[in-house]
Amino acid sequence: MSIEFVRRVDGLVYRYRRDGEFNGRPSFKRVDLDVWCRWLPGRGWCTVGADGAANGWPLHGGSGDGRFPPPGPWRSWKAGRSYLYDLRRSGG
Repeated sequence: MSIEFVRRVDGLVYRYRRDGEFNGRPSFKRVDLDVWCRWLPGRGWCTVGADGAANGWPLHGGSGDGRFPPPGPWRSWKAGRSYLYDLRRSGG
């Protein structure tokens, strides 16, 4: 399984591939950068930068089935900017 974050403002797609496990759940790495989508204790599913700081979360705090990042709207916060994304699951 892979996931994609599609930025609503311009349709830009960020692709993530499954890359092992982290905290007992699947971990997904962005294909072009050291950015991850992971489950963190006490925080749930989030995107995490190379510095280890969480910077994006499901908009409604959804946890989906808990085993995978929940599809639907996500909000990112980084360097004073915020974007709205839609997370989609894909088979690849």
